[in-house]
Amino acid sequence: MNRDIFIGGAWPYANYFMHIGHLAALLPGDVLARYFRGNGDNVIYVSGTDSHGTPITQRAIQEKVTSEEIAKRYHKAFIKSFTSMNFEYDLYTATFTEEHKKLVKEYFLKLIENGYIYEKIDKDNYCEKCNKFLADRELKLICPVCGNETKGDQCDCGHVPTKEELAGSICVECGNKTIVKDNKNLYIALSKLQPQIEEYVSLHKNNWRKNAQNETDKYLKQGLRDRAVTRDLNWGVEIPVEGYENKRMYVWIEAVLGYVTATMKYCEENNLDWRQWWKESDNNKMYMVHGKDNITFHSLIFPGLLLALEDNYKLPDMIVSTE
Repeated sequence: MNRDIFIGGAWPYANYFMHIGHLAALLPGDVLARYFRGNGDNVIYVSGTDSHGTPITQRAIQEKVTSEEIAKRYHKAFIKSFTSMNFEYDLYTATFTEEHKKLVKEYFLKLIENGYIYEKIDKDNYCEKCNKFLADRELKLICPVCGNETKGDQCDCGHVPTKEELAGSICVECGNKTIVKDNKNLYIALSKLQPQIEEYVSLHKNNWRKNAQNETDKYLKQGLRDRAVTRDLNWGVEIPVEGYENKRMYVWIEAVLGYVTATMKYCEENNLDWRQWWKESDNNKMYMVHGKDNITFHSLIFPGLLLALEDNYKLPDMIVSTE
């Protein structure tokens, strides 16, 4: 009997052109798709452009254009690159599509209904001149480890600044010193999901690449931490919750759900049932193909989201994580 094979290639980020590292990490997905098609299996092979987030809004500010223009420019460039390389996606889409945004909002409400999302007050950096809360990479400071100037998300020396170290850092956009201010956000309770995620990982990880095993185990041993799912941006998927109209979803939650929304779109256009690939059965298998920096998003966060939906979703079998 022919198997139902899903292959998800990581979604390149639309803030600049792709480089050889992107293609090297994604090429195994195309090889797998060709192999299973040649074997007579029912293959769905999808990916798309990750279109939202701070790096895109920052580039839009630098170039004095809209974030949408930046996302669509690089989406077209990615399609040209993949076409030139003869990649054979069944569907290459983007997270800025209305179909994706609509379905992700429905999933978000389901996560709330199931009790996995809650409200929390954070102490975040605020720029009084720009009149907005700032993401880590919108801040700059002197690294307390190496003494060099760095963005707030991570220094070149490898140090990740703490919230305490970010207090009083400088706004990248205007150069003003920031203040710390109360900020309301929604969080996903990943810690609540740790037992289920650990069980999933223990059943599958022996088939994963060693780097995926090690990186995943590291975070599980530390204990999964709840993560903010909302952020202060004007470009991205809107939050379908009253009081959060000025915030958007973090890209890490909505982009990985794109594997599901892309499958739904492809199946709708080709008169297929998406559940054949995405609901647990003995006849389907799932491959996630990406670079090493995307491991935990596919081995921990994405399975966690699917588990939190509580609807018998298929979880990734194979993590193909290229160095």
